[in-house]
This record gives sequence, structure tokens and C-alpha cells, in this order.
Amino acid sequence: MPTCALSSPPNETTGQPQLERFQGWGSISDLWEHGRVKPSVLAGLPFVAILAWVIALMVDPGIYGSISMALIGSGLLIGATVGTVGLVTMGARWARWTLVAGVATTFAIAIGRPVDGLWIVAISLGMMSLVYLLSPGRGAIRKLPSASGPPPRAVLVTMLCLLAPLGLGLAPIDANGWVAVVAIAGPLTALWYTRVVAGGLFAMRYGFPALALALAPLMGVAHATLSVALAVAIGVLARSADVAVAFRPLVKGGTAYPIPPELAPKEILEEAGIDDKGRRL
Repeated sequence: MPTCALSSPPNETTGQPQLERFQGWGSISDLWEHGRVKPSVLAGLPFVAILAWVIALMVDPGIYGSISMALIGSGLLIGATVGTVGLVTMGARWARWTLVAGVATTFAIAIGRPVDGLWIVAISLGMMSLVYLLSPGRGAIRKLPSASGPPPRAVLVTMLCLLAPLGLGLAPIDANGWVAVVAIAGPLTALWYTRVVAGGLFAMRYGFPALALALAPLMGVAHATLSVALAVAIGVLARSADVAVAFRPLVKGGTAYPIPPELAPKEILEEAGIDDKGRRL
């Protein structure tokens, strides 16, 4: 993490802001200790609820075929993992709504599965998760978006790719191999883009949409419709300048941040050989 100087409350004598050296957050525990994020012990409950549904589908998939069950299970786990990490480490609002959407989806899945002990446990965990995620007293969620976070469209297009297996798996008929190819390509494209690997932006803008459109005629009507809709949505959103800026920032991160010399501590100015006006001594 970069080292920077952070402004603290003004000095009582001079009225000038004091500067403190901030060496970055060394670990997740440092984040929590310094108060940036204060996760609740219940933050992992949505993941447990979604995992319970994945296990329930493995035991008895109900109306879902084998490929659809695999896509639904993998999509739920990907969304739950990403959402839980974002919630615990950053208190991100997008993470909260990702988990809300994931838990809500399990209620729809419950309709197509027989009621048994696993069904009751999973639905109960899901209800408790929604109560936690939607309650006003959750202290771990940001009230405002992070000033240094990625643009909303960059987050949205990434989440659409990550949740492609879930969306395609929920179609009313069993998926075929071509559906699985598109479903697997979604998270791979998201990983390619978010890791800022060469070609990631091109894959997000053109690669995945082209693949989803090209394979749509080889699918059933329901899956073809979903594949085309996914391709159009991602293709349109990925054309946004925000998505490009998130991949190639206009300003490169560094290890130092410029501040006015009037705000710098005296010892730092002396070491640099300048006065409080920035002039050489």
C-alpha cells in the first residue's frame, strides 16, 4: 500500500493542520482496528445460507438438470464469495446488494426443490440473512460510496460477468454444453478484466459479447434469449469511459502525494532544504 500524509484536526495553538505519517494498512486486522471497517460477526451468514442451498441442490436438484445445477451452484458460490469479501473487508454497498440478490435468488430456487430438512434449514438461514443485510443497524456498510473505489459501471459489468453462470442456469430447461461454455467464459472475462491483464478490456467489450452472441443459435430458446441479453448488456456497459478508466487509470498510483509546503512539518522542510513557501534555503 502507498505511503501518504493524512491531514488531522488543526493544531490548537497555530490553527494549522497537523500531518501524520500513514504507512498503509498492513492487514485486514489493521483495517478493523483503525475503524475503517467494523464487520459484524453475522457478515458471514449470507455465505452460509447460500452454501446451504448449494448443498441442498447437490442432494436433490429438484426440477434442475445436472448442468443447470452445476451452473446455479457455481454462480451462487462465486457471488457469495465476492460479496462476502467485499462486505467484510470494505463494507462496500455493491457487496451488500450482491448478497441480497444472491439470497433472494435462493428463494426462487426453493420453488423448484422438494421440501425436506435441508430445505427448511436453508430457507431459515436465508431469511435471517436478509434480515441482517436489510436492517438499518448494520455498522459495516458504507453510507456513501468510496471516493477511491472503481466506477459503478465497472463494478456492474464485472458482476454481470461473474453471475453469468447463475443467470444461465436458472432457465426453465436444462442447459447444454454451449450454455456451459458461455457461463464459464463470464467469470474468466471478469477475472481477466479485474486483474488488468493485457487484453482484458478488449475481452470485456468485444470478446465475451461476441462469444455469447455467436453461440446463442446453438442453445434452446430460453438460454439463447438470456445469452443475447447478457451480451448486449455487457457490450453496452463496457463501452463506457468509466470501464476503460477503471482498467487504465488516468493517474498512476505512486508512493508519495504532493502537499503545500505550508502544511509540511518543519523537520521535513529542513531536510528537503526549503522554507514554508517552497523556496530553497
